Amino acid sequence: MALIIAILCGLVAALTAFTLSRALEATGLQAIAYAGVSFLGIAAFTKAVQEKLGLL
Repeated sequence: MALIIAILCGLVAALTAFTLSRALEATGLQAIAYAGVSFLGIAAFTKAVQEKLGLL
């Protein structure tokens, strides 16, 4: 369950980063890069926090 929460948080971050970067007139490739980095960063951070709290 904790892994699903981490993935969902990453997806929300990726969608937000993609939408915001496109609104700020980034190119399509840049927006995809921002979304990918945001997904990886937030998913890893969420998983690390859950491990520290003992939720895994």
